[in-house]
Amino acid sequence: MTTNKEIETKKCAEKNEDDSLKGALFSSVVFVGGTIVVFMAILLAYYIARI
Repeated sequence: MTTNKEIETKKCAEKNEDDSLKGALFSSVVFVGGTIVVFMAILLAYYIARI
């Protein structure tokens, strides 16, 4: 029979893992999305400067 302490430890570990995955997803979206936006802004600036 598992004790309450073991159950709480498992719940805490699962929560930490979920938070870690959410943080990784957020940082990936921000860095990849930000890079794409900056690259498009640079291309737009070059296009406008050419005209």
